[in-house]
Amino acid sequence: MTIDITERGQQELAKLDLGENGFLRINVVPGGCSGMTYTAAVDTDFGADDVAVFENGPLRIVTDEGSAIFLEGLKIDFSDDLIRSGFRFTNPNASGSCGCGASFAG
Repeated sequence: MTIDITERGQQELAKLDLGENGFLRINVVPGGCSGMTYTAAVDTDFGADDVAVFENGPLRIVTDEGSAIFLEGLKIDFSDDLIRSGFRFTNPNASGSCGCGASFAG
């Protein structure tokens, strides 16, 4: 599984209070105008059908098996521009996305 996190993205993720057993959970759920969207939240509950898709020091990203196929090639970046600040998820394997970039088609 290949997930690329830019240096700026890693710096901002490091600011999250993950605690000793915490990780960032990224899942793909139905939604948005293109069909699917990413959700992200800090979590500590690693379930039976979860898989770690990125590990670098204390930073760990986890997803469920169903979402994992949509995360291959995902790039995570952070932007602090005035219009749309925050984490940005870009996946070159997505077949399309909506105009605002909040959802994608697999």
